[in-house]
Amino acid sequence: MARRSQCSSQGDNPLDPNYLPPHYREEYRLAVDALVEEDLQGYYEFLQRADVVDFLCLPEVEHIRRTVQFPCQNVQSELPYLQDGDNASSDTYWPLHSDLDAPSLDLGWPDHRSFLGPTEVSMLVNPSDPNMPSIKEQARRLISKAQQVIAVVMDMFTDVDIFADLLDAAMRNVAVYIVLDELNAQYFTAMVASCKVNLEMVQMMRVRTVSGSTYFCQTGKSFRGQMMDRFLLVDCKAVLSGNYSFMWSFEKIHRCIAHLFLGELVTTYDEEFRILYAQSQVLALNSWAQVGRQGQSTSTANLTAPLPSPTGHGVHHLHPLAWHTPKHHRHTPLWLDHLDDGPEN
Repeated sequence: MARRSQCSSQGDNPLDPNYLPPHYREEYRLAVDALVEEDLQGYYEFLQRADVVDFLCLPEVEHIRRTVQFPCQNVQSELPYLQDGDNASSDTYWPLHSDLDAPSLDLGWPDHRSFLGPTEVSMLVNPSDPNMPSIKEQARRLISKAQQVIAVVMDMFTDVDIFADLLDAAMRNVAVYIVLDELNAQYFTAMVASCKVNLEMVQMMRVRTVSGSTYFCQTGKSFRGQMMDRFLLVDCKAVLSGNYSFMWSFEKIHRCIAHLFLGELVTTYDEEFRILYAQSQVLALNSWAQVGRQGQSTSTANLTAPLPSPTGHGVHHLHPLAWHTPKHHRHTPLWLDHLDDGPEN
């Protein structure tokens, strides 16, 4: 059953002040089917025949064309347990065979059952005011203050400075969970490979991927969306969320906004992360095998990489134990006081 947020109309009474006319159009669905089955020519021909405006922008069209998947042709052979009985019907349920265990937060997760206090919200913008810290600096300070757990949900993650901070946190025995968009995860693995870090050797870090919703066409073909969430959850006490991706360009050239949440609202992000993590898949590390064969990947315990320092002078080691967060010379926000307390007993 569709959620209310997915329904075209919240009510059926046109006289209701909250009534919204349904926006679903069958022509849109048929046009998407034409795009999937007959590519661009079939899509535009259908729009012309049906007298429908072109409702897909070019990035959407390219995403659909690039991610179309064909239906599985050998379902029976992949599910041999369906043949174990003559009386089996289409609604027979085999929980031991059909259910997959959700991935566990095996590194630990805080259990905050007490009221976290009223919600506090601070707004951050990029580029920032000269007297205020930037979004990236706030993220790095949150990570450096973490004592129990760090959860990152990011559509695109290629920022080497923040990655090094997360390695440092993992070396402090802080549990680090990272959930990335499945389609863009390749850029994260490329960044990690260029830093010559072997994720499999970082014991306190888990990296997984998740996709968006799946759209099914009449013929059984499908395509999936992307996971576009962006937030950083620290110790289940603070959340930094907005349209800021962990990338160099978002720090230096893109305009963006983020909000820092403290208090009871953080529990919403806590729940959302655990839902995403339960739906996630293990990050494919096929590239690591090739890197390892070439002798370029070793443990983070004895590996350094010449990366630009945060101050722009010289180089710093990516090795977590050698990484030092630069002192913050700007205004120190009051919300950091909430993170200075030790872990709850």
